[in-house]
Amino acid sequence: MEQNIENIYKNGYEKNSVLIIGSGPSGILATKYLQKNNNIICIDNREDIGGLWHFDKYNEETHPNLKQTSFYHYYGVLPSSLYENLQANLPKFQMTFKGFPTKLEYQDFMKAEEFQEYLQDYCAHHKLKKFMLFNTFISSVRLIKNLSEEEKQNTGQLLTKRFLIEIRDSTDYRSNVRYLQADNVIVAIGHYSVPNYPKISSLELFQGKKFHTHYFRQNYLQKFVNKHLVIYGGSQSAQDLLFIILKQTDSSLHPQKITLIANQLVIDIFRQSEAYKDEIKNEKLALAVTNVKGFVSDKSLILESGEYVENIDILMFATGYQYCFPFLENTNDNLIEFVKENERKNCFGPLYKRMFCVREPNLIFLGMTFNTMTIQQMFERQVICAQRFIDKIINLPSQEFMLKDFEQDFQKSQYNFKDGRDFFKVSHFAGQDEYEYSKQLCELASMQFDEEFNAYVKKIFVPIQQNTVQKGNYPWMKQQKITHLIPEFYSPKEDLF
Repeated sequence: MEQNIENIYKNGYEKNSVLIIGSGPSGILATKYLQKNNNIICIDNREDIGGLWHFDKYNEETHPNLKQTSFYHYYGVLPSSLYENLQANLPKFQMTFKGFPTKLEYQDFMKAEEFQEYLQDYCAHHKLKKFMLFNTFISSVRLIKNLSEEEKQNTGQLLTKRFLIEIRDSTDYRSNVRYLQADNVIVAIGHYSVPNYPKISSLELFQGKKFHTHYFRQNYLQKFVNKHLVIYGGSQSAQDLLFIILKQTDSSLHPQKITLIANQLVIDIFRQSEAYKDEIKNEKLALAVTNVKGFVSDKSLILESGEYVENIDILMFATGYQYCFPFLENTNDNLIEFVKENERKNCFGPLYKRMFCVREPNLIFLGMTFNTMTIQQMFERQVICAQRFIDKIINLPSQEFMLKDFEQDFQKSQYNFKDGRDFFKVSHFAGQDEYEYSKQLCELASMQFDEEFNAYVKKIFVPIQQNTVQKGNYPWMKQQKITHLIPEFYSPKEDLF
């Protein structure tokens, strides 16, 4: 089937062609919406759909041929995979695609394997896998107009489209290199693969184990037993790991102590926690404000506040990820630029509405936003905007207008951090307001705003978030029962957008 879809795609060049990179939720939606009027192919490095939700058997420590794989060769890591026993941070009704409800037996906050099954059922219902090519890696996306004559000759093809895409086998970056062409390229691979490490002076002094949450698997719990574990960062990954370690794991497997180092806001929230009250009282969970300044010995560090953290056995970074697209970066097309701080790529642009590449609007990024509560609605609306642009139902403004709009959006995103890290943060609580952003997408693509869905979010989930996460009681959030508050077999209505 995989070879067939590649040949079918090549043979359908007379139609408008769309190449989709990634078969996670956004890639799946793009495949569903664009297959009707276009010649499409969705390519994924993995052996199946799901993206981040696809649990990978191997990580960097266990892969038998790590350096041979294409992803590791180009990114320096393997793609991230949600670890075992993880529950979603949103209730299932907020993760539902329109017209396709989840199964009633799923937990209110779905397990990762339940949402992965939902994605499989969605693909089967719409017969999407016939458009997908797995175990294939995208190594380059180039504008054909910028290729040299020699580069054009080396493709062995008559070049008639906008983009030239170089692909190869995912298991061996040297194997089976070949080329496809496309009128449009959609990037739907997310940004949770290349770990971000903050700069720490004298880190080489530390003799204990150090790793990023990117590498975590359930068997790591054995490594923490009776150790002093320091978690640097207060992101959702840190919250999930604290929940798994202290609440889901038998106490005989607990670390001797966990020290959480995070910013003032996160620590203030934890200090009022009822869920972790006993752990904090018994000093099993210690809280430290500010950033790490540097290590002062093989087991001790100093914070910017002047406080010392000592007798450290394991340092775990919960410090997020960078934006990284080697298939675009290693060209001279300069379609995107990164906003960097200490070589950390915090965001990129210029993008119109956080989607359309201003310099080449036929290059479209989907699903880059984060922290949103209306996650699947937002992704689906982005996809519909992309589809209506590609199908020539809507037009985009001039390049000058889009660039100015991006610059205004980026300037607003710098309210808390000048380094651009909040540009893709679209949330009810911080960053770009997600309801306002959804309305912008509605206006762009002539869609109705889903008042019913957003009323459920505001009336049901926002109070849960305020009463649990924002009061330091993250473990309680996923125990909430809300199915009885939503119509049975609910999903956003088909006729609204």
